[in-house]
Amino acid sequence: MLTLETRSDWYNRVSKEIAQHRDSLSQKDVKKYKLDLLLRVVGRVDDLSSTCGECQLLQQEIPTLIQSLGNMVYLPKPDAKTARKSYFKLIDTITKHLKKKHKLVTEGYYKGIGMLIGGGIGTVLGAVLDNAGIGAPSGLGIGLAIGSYLDKKAQKEGRVI
Repeated sequence: MLTLETRSDWYNRVSKEIAQHRDSLSQKDVKKYKLDLLLRVVGRVDDLSSTCGECQLLQQEIPTLIQSLGNMVYLPKPDAKTARKSYFKLIDTITKHLKKKHKLVTEGYYKGIGMLIGGGIGTVLGAVLDNAGIGAPSGLGIGLAIGSYLDKKAQKEGRVI
């Protein structure tokens, strides 16, 4: 069942600015500046700002962040490096807040953890069975399956940034 989400004027304004940057930047720069993540983060901050004071503060900083994005592309390399560093730091700060305070996860979060744990368990299993060729891939496969399941569950619950 499809539901129409009503977004705030703030979100509509900010998402239009992001879309303008997306249109003016190369595909490489769109990935480099993580515009897809930025748009998802903006949506989450918009959703949560009515109940979270920190999200309200972040909501005030995001337009400045997006404006700096437009300037960053045209700055000389040394200045652009500093600007990029602060740009990514703010995105990271917002993402950490959403993860910690609102229990959200990034795409593929559980898959990565599952593979890490599965690889460790698989290595131990391979040592016990005296066959690393079976243990490690089996552990990775199981970890990947469990992680994929948990990622889908988080997606259904609406907990993915």
